[in-house]
Amino acid sequence: MSSESENENMMVLMRVATMSATAHKNQDRKNGGNYVRHPLAVAALIEPQWATLENMCVAICHDILEDVSDMLEETAKELAITFGGAFNDVHSNWQTDNIYNFRMLLAACKSPSNWVEGTEFAETVTNGVLELTVDWPRVGHPEDDPKDKVSKKQYEVERIQNLSMDAAAVTKADKKFNSRHPIPGRDPAKESAKYQRYFDAVDARMNS
Repeated sequence: MSSESENENMMVLMRVATMSATAHKNQDRKNGGNYVRHPLAVAALIEPQWATLENMCVAICHDILEDVSDMLEETAKELAITFGGAFNDVHSNWQTDNIYNFRMLLAACKSPSNWVEGTEFAETVTNGVLELTVDWPRVGHPEDDPKDKVSKKQYEVERIQNLSMDAAAVTKADKKFNSRHPIPGRDPAKESAKYQRYFDAVDARMNS
């Protein structure tokens, strides 16, 4: 990769990181600290062979739609003020569909002068984030209890076998970070066993 391409990728990562930091600015981690340090660290923990620009951006944005989609319009406004260009277009043409808006913000992150040129990148990253977003209770499963965290965690482990290799790589980095930063007060042995189930499932998927 040329130095020019590397610099361009770094600028994309910077804009995506700014997007994530703005969306998560009012959210804190259960173990303390602003939430955005989690997705940024996950991106850094992706194994080198899977650390493409798209996968790193998926990692940086992986909790936005699941946790803070209500912050997207404010995020677009702040990015328009900070960067201008294509972000002004996205903000002034805001839609009711948050997935569409998310995709457009990513396109502007890739190509800040003309978001249209960033649509392929945005589609890839959006699909990656959607693949990692866990819908619970599941659509069409009235037996799912929204408060049943045990069943939800089991479902999260089981669905790993159907992830793409890229999504599995980001999942591995995500769980690696979480296992290293446990929530205070939880049983260390139980937490270790929980994350080992994730790691085993990811390894099985990536070796299949």
